[in-house]
Amino acid sequence: MRTEELVLRNRAGERMPATLFRPDAASVGTAVILHGLGAWRNQPLLLAVARLLADQGYAVLRFDEANGVTAPDGDFFRSTTTKYTQDVEDVLAYVNSAPWRSGPMLLVGHSLGGLVAAWYAARHPDQVARLVLIAPAISWKTMWWKWLPLSLLWYVRGYRLILGIEGKKFALSPLWWRDFFRYDAMAYAPQIPAPTLVISAEQDHTVGRPRDERALARRFPNGEHSMVSWTNHIFDEHVDEVVDTINRWLTSS
Repeated sequence: MRTEELVLRNRAGERMPATLFRPDAASVGTAVILHGLGAWRNQPLLLAVARLLADQGYAVLRFDEANGVTAPDGDFFRSTTTKYTQDVEDVLAYVNSAPWRSGPMLLVGHSLGGLVAAWYAARHPDQVARLVLIAPAISWKTMWWKWLPLSLLWYVRGYRLILGIEGKKFALSPLWWRDFFRYDAMAYAPQIPAPTLVISAEQDHTVGRPRDERALARRFPNGEHSMVSWTNHIFDEHVDEVVDTINRWLTSS
């Protein structure tokens, strides 16, 4: 496996650091991995999934969104789901024209990245051959019981503080919430013919509960749901179980 560090640019010219794993032999497909809100491409979970897919023979790209917590040019306070979707479109346009691009496309998303992955797959069903959603955000409707009351308070205060990389705190604009109301994975799922795996964390109450994600999986024409026990939204010490679940699904579907 070969590793390449890249710097991609979105339509606004902002830099998006990226890492590409390329198999030594001809690739069996191409995979793109999307991180969640306040996250980054080198989180242990995403790195482990990238290594699995590279070992399976995929060319694997993961990147930091332009307004993410590690972005060199962007501003996390200005981040919105819509801006993330635009970054994903720009990255996928690059991938689809890259000389190393080959085989079917596997799209993987964690948390907000899962919602954005579903959004992209619904808009481009001919481009996505397989879809993996890990503890995905679904919509505000599955978050109201916890996050919506807090979001209203944050809106009045003008911002919220979110814990980011290396213990730093980043302010998130209330405009993020207003924009987020536009997105709903439940509406996207029936439009996605690709085989889809939804993985839940049993103790996750961050952006959705396992029962919400199970219901989401049933909305896909070819959806499957799996749950990892005794773990939270980022799967902490259960990353290997996520990797094993994806590996079994890839080899059996």
